[in-house]
Amino acid sequence: MDISLLGFGGLTQINNLHPVFVHFPVAILPVSSLFYAIGLARSSTLAFFAGRACLGLAAAGAAVAVYTGLRAEHAIVHNDAIHRIMEMHEILGFGVLGSSLGLLGWSAVKRDHRPPVPGLFVAILGCAALLVLQTADLGGRMVFVEGAGVRAAESIVSAGHAHGTTGPDVLSAPTADSPPAGHGVESKDQSHSIKRHTHDHGSHTH
Repeated sequence: MDISLLGFGGLTQINNLHPVFVHFPVAILPVSSLFYAIGLARSSTLAFFAGRACLGLAAAGAAVAVYTGLRAEHAIVHNDAIHRIMEMHEILGFGVLGSSLGLLGWSAVKRDHRPPVPGLFVAILGCAALLVLQTADLGGRMVFVEGAGVRAAESIVSAGHAHGTTGPDVLSAPTADSPPAGHGVESKDQSHSIKRHTHDHGSHTH
């Protein structure tokens, strides 16, 4: 065990803080939906209270996730494929935030924690839970499939027409015909320079 790895050093090395907060609404919103469903099925005030508490936490987490996500889109290197996913991820993220806040206000109408028209409330909350899971799927696809925000993959992402705005002006990316570097295999041309191009997220132009 290497205790030198402890101490939250990763927070000083990652490109943005968005991954730190996104898991809160992803985990808590479906739990809120479950509690409200139990409250509706059993007419349980305690379950409604738990669902409302979780809904408040999910809304707060969604707000922070949206804020950090907006900052992250300008901080990470991304190509056309990542940008396409990122745009949909952003739209759904605003949808999760808006629905969470709307449902939280709906749940606050009555003091007994039982929302008016509870059947419709639970149905919409279930859709919001499904929406946050779809948003998480897109985020995971950006990172784990396309390499968005992964420092070790920045040069590869840049080779696909980068849109990032930070970091050095020139990156080295392996060519398609070159073997991976660092494994004892030599190549005359294992990399080529790829210049980054600034992408305007306000106008969404390429």
